[in-house]
Amino acid sequence: MNDQTNNSKHPAAQKRVPKAPKKITESYLYNAGLHYLERFPASSAHFTAVMNRKIQKSCRWHTDQDPDQCREMLGNLVLKFTDLGLLNDESYARGMVTSLRRRGMAARAIEMRLQAKGLPRDLIRHMLAQIDGETSNNSEIEAAIRMTRRKRIGPYRPADRPHDKNKSRDKELAALARSGFSYDIAKTVIDMSQEDAEAYQADRL
Repeated sequence: MNDQTNNSKHPAAQKRVPKAPKKITESYLYNAGLHYLERFPASSAHFTAVMNRKIQKSCRWHTDQDPDQCREMLGNLVLKFTDLGLLNDESYARGMVTSLRRRGMAARAIEMRLQAKGLPRDLIRHMLAQIDGETSNNSEIEAAIRMTRRKRIGPYRPADRPHDKNKSRDKELAALARSGFSYDIAKTVIDMSQEDAEAYQADRL
C-alpha cells in the first residue's frame, strides 16, 4: 500500500502531459520571430524554415487552423521584417563570411555552410570575393594558417609532438583537406615554420 502511494507521487511515475503549442496568429508569429532573431542571426530562408516548423507543430495540435493561411501570415511577416531591416541576407552573409574566415574556414566549407542556411551561391561567392579583397589576395592561405593554429598542427604543432616523417604530415594534410582546403594550400601551410606563418600574417596586418 505504501509502495503504491510512494510510486504515484514519484515524478518518474507520473505521466507528463505535453504542453500544447500556441495557436498561430499574426501577433504570435511576430513575437516568436522577433525573439528568435534577438538570439540568432538568420537568413530569410533559414528564418522561414524555423517558423514553418512552429506552424506545422501548431497545426498538428490545433486541427481547426488552416496551414495555408498560417504560411501566408508568415510570408507577410518575412516581408515586414525585411522592410524593418531585421532580415537582410546581404548583411547576414557578410557577417557570417567574415566570422568564418577569422575562424580559419576554407572558402569551399563556407560556401557549403551558408548554402545550408538558405543563402544563394552567387551571394556567398560575391561576399567571399569582396571580403577577401578587403584583406589580402591570399585569404585562403591565411585561413589555413588560422586553422592550423586552432588544430595545433603544421606550424603550430607542439614541440613535444615530433613530426613523424610522412605519417604525421599526411594526417595533417588530410585534416586541412577535410576542412575544405586544396592540396596545394594545405601543403604550403603544413610545411611552414611557425616563424614563417606568423611573419606571413604580420605582413598583411
